[in-house]
Amino acid sequence: IMYHFPDLKQWYQRRVRANKVRIFTAPSIYIYDTPGVNLPNPENVHSAMKLAVIAAIPAHVPGQVETADYLLYWLNRKGEHGYAEQSGLAGPSNNVVEVLAHFARKKDLMKKGRPRMKTAAEHFLRAFNLGLFGKVILEDV
Repeated sequence: IMYHFPDLKQWYQRRVRANKVRIFTAPSIYIYDTPGVNLPNPENVHSAMKLAVIAAIPAHVPGQVETADYLLYWLNRKGEHGYAEQSGLAGPSNNVVEVLAHFARKKDLMKKGRPRMKTAAEHFLRAFNLGLFGKVILEDV
């Protein structure tokens, strides 16, 4: 799967507004007060996906299902299969569609009998961040 990341800096600049504040009247001196946001600057796709998994960047930037797929890859790679029980699976799976479909059924995230995949992916990522899949480090140590 190829992941597409729009320019994160542009994405944040559209959402972060700096306020112009006058600090002195004679002569008029202004400063820009920014909300203290450090822009993430991922070095590669893996770094960007890890940031999306832990919600340091919004999961919809790379895509919720794609982010859940990366998390599933990482969990399987590390032998962490706590997601299987949370998803109602008999055992681990490499298929993100299968995992999210089971997760959606178990968490009642269905619409007209079909799993809501983006919503299931969001809940899957939230469950990971709440520690429901066990204690997992997203780095090779």
